[in-house]
Amino acid sequence: MRSRLYAAAFLAALALTACSSSEGPRPPGPSDGRAGARADGAELLYRGKGRTSAQNPAFSPDGGSVLFTLFAGGYNDGAAALRVLSLRGGAQSRPSTLLDEADRAAVNLPGSSWHPSAGVTFASDREGGRDEVWVMPPGGGRPARVTEHGGDSGYLEPSFSPDGSWIAFQESRESREGAEGGTAEEPADGGSALGSLWKVRRDGSGRARLLDGPATGTDNRQPNWSPKGDRLVFQRRERGSHDWALYVMNADGGGLRRLTGGAGEHTDPSWSPGGRQVVFSSTAGGLEVPQIFVIPVDGGRPVRVTRNDGSYDGAPSWSPDGRWIAFESHPGDEDRPTALWRIPAPGTDGP
Repeated sequence: MRSRLYAAAFLAALALTACSSSEGPRPPGPSDGRAGARADGAELLYRGKGRTSAQNPAFSPDGGSVLFTLFAGGYNDGAAALRVLSLRGGAQSRPSTLLDEADRAAVNLPGSSWHPSAGVTFASDREGGRDEVWVMPPGGGRPARVTEHGGDSGYLEPSFSPDGSWIAFQESRESREGAEGGTAEEPADGGSALGSLWKVRRDGSGRARLLDGPATGTDNRQPNWSPKGDRLVFQRRERGSHDWALYVMNADGGGLRRLTGGAGEHTDPSWSPGGRQVVFSSTAGGLEVPQIFVIPVDGGRPVRVTRNDGSYDGAPSWSPDGRWIAFESHPGDEDRPTALWRIPAPGTDGP
């Protein structure tokens, strides 16, 4: 299998982020080749061809580009590559390739997966067939492997601490009653995977478990570091349940607190740049398919951001200047290929 690794594209993307204007990136317009709009004000950023599914948008440190995962076979299906899309008013009409390896999956987490000095962190089965945490250094070159472990679990969904020295991630494995007929990520009964949360230094040292999923009978996923580095937000469900809730905890694993209430799917959380709000995907209020919401991190009533009842909207990330929320979306309630969109953020919660 031939690997296609383009460090030069990453360097070019980093160069673009270093020269942003004080006004921030211009919204895409009809001349960009990415034109499109919805009634709720969302703007189309990128749509792949055929069955390819563009997922997990994460802004560059200055907001001038978006990192995302492109699945080759459909939603969460097939090989997956990392791409970088410039938002600078037609500077490039097509995304550049950061990492693309045949029959392998490299997947980033929405939120804090791109750090200005540490690079891009992602999960991949690129060596040995087991998902591990990797880092693509900002200076180019080959990805550096951060974790190496045995057993039947996968290390997934990594995010950087604000100083770039730590990476939080999830370890996904099945409970015994859910093992037959399912996978570590999506078991046969839909609710018996048990995920733990860990952190590790960028050089692979100091690995520490923050939450033990099997011991607590919970499935914990998608940890995203707060802008101050003192807390993590993540999604959790109880053993056998189909309902996800959002939780916040201290960066050392203490101070666990539930953030969302009520039944439904509350998933994909990441922080506003000011650290006072969390953006997430939710079926709050009895929605048939998820939409994008924002909630104060100290608790309160969620505010609905996207309003397109015919589409699934998920995996949101907040731009560093606080102006935009990027997300993935597809029409209908099936797992169809998604495109990338963005919408103006409610209020202001900049850095």
